[in-house]
Amino acid sequence: MKLCITATGNDLNAATDAAFGRAPWFVLIDTESGATQGIENTNSQAAQGAGIAAAQTMTEHGVDAVLTGRLGPKARTALESSGIGMHEGLGRSTVAEALEQFQAGHYGQDATSGQTASTGTSSRQAPTGPGAVRMQGNGSGMGQGRGKGKGGCRCGSGSGSGAGRGGGQGQGRRRGQ
Repeated sequence: MKLCITATGNDLNAATDAAFGRAPWFVLIDTESGATQGIENTNSQAAQGAGIAAAQTMTEHGVDAVLTGRLGPKARTALESSGIGMHEGLGRSTVAEALEQFQAGHYGQDATSGQTASTGTSSRQAPTGPGAVRMQGNGSGMGQGRGKGKGGCRCGSGSGSGAGRGGGQGQGRRRGQ
């Protein structure tokens, strides 16, 4: 398997980097032969699209899986469409230590779409008698966040992303007893 680990340098002794699209280096490792290759991420400073460009780099180099700290939604979509496995949660270590943890099964396959879901049921019964009310409810929801923002001042400028999109549904009944 050809594994990519995001890093601050180009070899096994480099520190890992938790970003995917903004990581300065990608260390590609053939997990069967042990061969390594450092690839500089030339798109790490791009104003936008760094995650998508990084995913394209993975496809061009025949990567089977990526190990990183966090994937943005666009990078995740691009990797999914290319059939590249995704492993998130990379902490601070060296690339060699991260590889050992990966091979020991510390990072499970992340097959989610970046969404979180929750479901629940609740029931409350008031005391019996005239006017007593019984409440029941069911609910479920899914959400995903994305967005853009830019800012600047005389001393410099910056850009960032954030925002949200989500939806949910629920239902409940109120009955007198």
